[in-house]
Amino acid sequence: MFRKISPPVLLLLPAIIVLVAVVLFPLLLSLYSSFTPFRLTKPASLFVWAGFRNYQRILTDWVFWAAFLRTVVLLTIALNLEMLFGLGLAMLVNKATYGKRALRTAMMFPMMFSPVLVGFQFKFMFNDNVGLINNALQSLGLTDQAIPWLIDGNLALFAISVAEIWSSTSVFAILILAGLLAMPQEPVEAARVDGCTPWQTFRYVTWPFLMPFAYIAMTIRSLDIARAYDIVKIMTDGGPARRTELIWTLVGRTAYADAQMGLATAMAYISIILSIVFTIYFFRKLAAARTQIGAEW
Repeated sequence: MFRKISPPVLLLLPAIIVLVAVVLFPLLLSLYSSFTPFRLTKPASLFVWAGFRNYQRILTDWVFWAAFLRTVVLLTIALNLEMLFGLGLAMLVNKATYGKRALRTAMMFPMMFSPVLVGFQFKFMFNDNVGLINNALQSLGLTDQAIPWLIDGNLALFAISVAEIWSSTSVFAILILAGLLAMPQEPVEAARVDGCTPWQTFRYVTWPFLMPFAYIAMTIRSLDIARAYDIVKIMTDGGPARRTELIWTLVGRTAYADAQMGLATAMAYISIILSIVFTIYFFRKLAAARTQIGAEW
């Protein structure tokens, strides 16, 4: 039997078997379960075909779409602020005369923490009784009472945004710094000779060259934020009253707390489709930025 298989395929066969067993089979099984009323408490329900009932239920479920809107809001705020702070950090490190290696290492420090540890860290910092933030604000006389950061819905989403931005700004900083280090200096020097101000040089020379690096970081981070779970789970667990419930925390709650695995997998596939849409958008922006650089440089 194996003699009829070509040597390249035979060599790849173990890897193919592992990929089918570990990736393809669970993916197909989860896709099938999204068309069933599968509940963890009723294993036999996995073999009951329900058609598009789960997807129809999701499309009219305001809880899911509220979680989706919160995810989009978090993604928009986090991406823009991370890019802004990352750009500032990268330019400061690039301008440094001494200690660039130490600064680059320090810049990567937040990435070394796991999301669970970041969640616990910021949950303690934003605690309304013993948290560092409230103690600092009261010591400075900016407030005379504890602010319920993790109890008020809007403030809790703000606290989660701060945790996400702190932990992942370095992704933008590192990639943009790589762009600054790879950027040729002749166009910058020519712009200065022509009398351009520092802002004009940055706006029309430096930033267009850095845009592909920024879009790569946006693609990576948009996928991370779209499936955010750990930090939200630790800090608020979707509360108060689901005011910080995001897509994947809702999926986890539906699957394990409510035991509705079929409905949860349907939510997950809709979320994956939305993530693919964001990825395609950023890749198109990346391709356009590369084309612009090729034409101008």
